[in-house]
Amino acid sequence: MKNILVALGLFGLLVWLAAASPLNNPTDFTTSVGTAGSGVTVNEYLIAGDDGTIGAVHMTNLFIAAGTSVVTTPDTAALAQGTLIYTFPAGQIIVKRVYGDFGLDINDAANIADTPEVGLGTVIASGAIAVLNGSTMEDIWGPHVAAGCDTEADATDAGQFVTVPNLIIAGAGAHTVHFNVADNWGNGAGTQDVKLVNGARFIIEWLLLPIEGV
Repeated sequence: MKNILVALGLFGLLVWLAAASPLNNPTDFTTSVGTAGSGVTVNEYLIAGDDGTIGAVHMTNLFIAAGTSVVTTPDTAALAQGTLIYTFPAGQIIVKRVYGDFGLDINDAANIADTPEVGLGTVIASGAIAVLNGSTMEDIWGPHVAAGCDTEADATDAGQFVTVPNLIIAGAGAHTVHFNVADNWGNGAGTQDVKLVNGARFIIEWLLLPIEGV
């Protein structure tokens, strides 16, 4: 009888621990995630950390809609532009890893062979620049040189997995994530849109440290 009571006690403890786990508490989980940008679908998960702790790391899957325009090219000039794809929740953020899968496309013979520089940054790209320069326009992921601006380059730009050396975003820092593109655009047939013709996917692994005043 004693062994039965001990077994029942252990079973009850396991049930309580499972119910208390963040993986089984959708309220705690949903209050610790960010917000997707316009035209972006997001799936949020909790995964094991490097030390095996379950639920320690957020894995955010971002799907950018097919046909999204990321740059409106000038005629024979350098230009960088971007689009907001995600905003982290408030608090101190540590970005651990990023995976990218995308393909650029432009309906312009003068620029179809261009290889723009691409990155994810806390600041949206802007200005007459041909590269992102390792700045906050690509501090989350990059630099990555795209294989081209045609759909045939998709395979080359798929599966780009980057380990970020624990990038820390302070509580008071920019929590936005932008998909940024920069290039010295050629002499095309007027302005043209560079699009993610087949959409794009990015996976970001990150930690939230809600330390007040950071």
